[in-house]
Amino acid sequence: MLAFVLTSAAQVSETERQLAIDLAVKNKQAIGLSQTDISNSIVINTYIIPGTNIRMLYLQQGFKNIPVYNHLNVLAFKNDLLVSNTGSRIPEFDQRFKTFSETPGVKAVEALQTAMAATGVQPSGFIRPLKILNNGNKLQFGKLGVSAENISAELIWFPVDEGKTVKLAWQVFIAPTNSSDYWLVRVDAATNQMINKESLTVYCNWDAQGNSAGQHQDEPLPATVSTTESNQHAGTPFVVNNASYRVIPYPAESPIHPGGAHTVLTNPWLMAPGNATTLGWHFDGSVYYESTRGNNVYAYEDRDANNLPGLAAVSSTAQPDLTFDFTPNYTLEPVVTAPAPNQQFNTTNLFYWNNLVHDLSYIYGFTESARNFQNDNQGRGGAGLDYVLAEAQDGGGTNNANFATPPDGSRPRMQMYLWTAPTPDRDGDVDNGIIIHEYTHGISNRLTGTGSGCLGNVEQMGEGWSDYFALMMTHDWATALPGDGFSKPRGIGTYALNQPITGVGIRQYRYTTDMSVNPMTYANLPSVAVPHGVGTIWCTALWDMTWYIIQQAGINPNLHNLAGNGGNTIALKLVTEGLRLQPCSPGFIDGRNAILKADTLFFGAQYSCAIINAFARRGMGIGA
Repeated sequence: MLAFVLTSAAQVSETERQLAIDLAVKNKQAIGLSQTDISNSIVINTYIIPGTNIRMLYLQQGFKNIPVYNHLNVLAFKNDLLVSNTGSRIPEFDQRFKTFSETPGVKAVEALQTAMAATGVQPSGFIRPLKILNNGNKLQFGKLGVSAENISAELIWFPVDEGKTVKLAWQVFIAPTNSSDYWLVRVDAATNQMINKESLTVYCNWDAQGNSAGQHQDEPLPATVSTTESNQHAGTPFVVNNASYRVIPYPAESPIHPGGAHTVLTNPWLMAPGNATTLGWHFDGSVYYESTRGNNVYAYEDRDANNLPGLAAVSSTAQPDLTFDFTPNYTLEPVVTAPAPNQQFNTTNLFYWNNLVHDLSYIYGFTESARNFQNDNQGRGGAGLDYVLAEAQDGGGTNNANFATPPDGSRPRMQMYLWTAPTPDRDGDVDNGIIIHEYTHGISNRLTGTGSGCLGNVEQMGEGWSDYFALMMTHDWATALPGDGFSKPRGIGTYALNQPITGVGIRQYRYTTDMSVNPMTYANLPSVAVPHGVGTIWCTALWDMTWYIIQQAGINPNLHNLAGNGGNTIALKLVTEGLRLQPCSPGFIDGRNAILKADTLFFGAQYSCAIINAFARRGMGIGA
């Protein structure tokens, strides 16, 4: 009888888990796992990709009911047969470490105290677990007055000495309220000594090119929010039928880019068909908000850098028809609220673009079951309760931005900073490429492997995926021509850096298929910085691939119409599905192979030649 380890993840129902077990057993030879391997495995996620008959299964290696850190098989099945298998396991784990005890000598509370000391926080009051899960192997503690998200401690086997041995460790998750970091701290369960700590916050170093080596509880609304907003919590929710926003409209990259003049848009969620916008933008499943808050994102200023909600932008009209019509004055500082409502405008723009990325990425596969960011998942899988906390004009820094991606069910945080330019400062909240870039760090982390913490390796491509989504969402596909990839080089972050739109932005080269303008190849990898230079090479290859497929399939003028085909639509679908299919800790070749596999599964390998040729010209051909 198989004794599968049961994960506590709420998104995996017992029915789904049993289906996964049956599939793994049926295909164990093709997967390359023994009966013992499968018996020790943990089903951390499984679901049918919406609109397909492809079932994903994320099968983590375990031993004595405890998971092995970041070792898992990422599996896809079609008609009950294995069609994709990536990932890694420590071989003969049960034999090599059979004498290792699964009983910790250190209690979870003691390990938590060590982790708190390592992250610079002091608990307020007595520490005791609120929930005990997995037979005592995982404990949840709440926020303890020091964390923005619920603190947890879970037993794991943590490989050390390059995988030659393992340690039983408590992995503590904590998001200190006095820091931008969301931490995973590993504490030796025998000695109570910290093994290491890992930040789940990606810092993007936007102010430098950086290419050379060298469980949810709502916070109370702030006292300064309008009465209109706060009164909603005292009675029955109403309804939002329509909403208009003055913003930098899609697909414009910034106020200085073509089409970037601020304008009023009504009900922009109508651009995205289907389940992406079932609840609209202002209903979180229980409350209709009259501010820049809803199911997908809560946007507010954080000038005092306390990582708690400050002022959101609030509608000037009451439900059911909301109005966010704040006209900016770019000659004034972006933080002013009078004589021009610059802060309200910038916060509204941050809310608008976060929702746009949510909606478009949903269409391409970043759905509830794939661990996306929503408060209410409406019974479609995933944990929910994890809308994006989007902090506008964050006072914790300048000339930068970051995104923290905790596990499914904990809220991610986007922090957008001001940019010190010749007076007045510029605001990242209206550089839409930066917003998309940051949000995509959440997409790439949640879609890969365990859903959090799988993109910490040297050759990971997070910066590249983020640049790529920014390029795709700010290119005007309605007027695009097949030659744009060559003739229109694209920089990233030019507005925030006070450069002309023809500037290089934050990268060493602009993105283009013209190798005389951007000569980056895989061969440059040893000479570039991790992760920013690494990401530049990856995005360069993805951008080339997109235009190669466009030469074959043409251009879809409406990126929101997935059925419209076109090389741009196909490429974005391939990149998104590649994230889902690739292993934990992927390298460039893993990423390329996952895209090729996605082409086979979704398009019958119609575009494999274009994909291979594009990667080959950047040094990542079949023999790489």
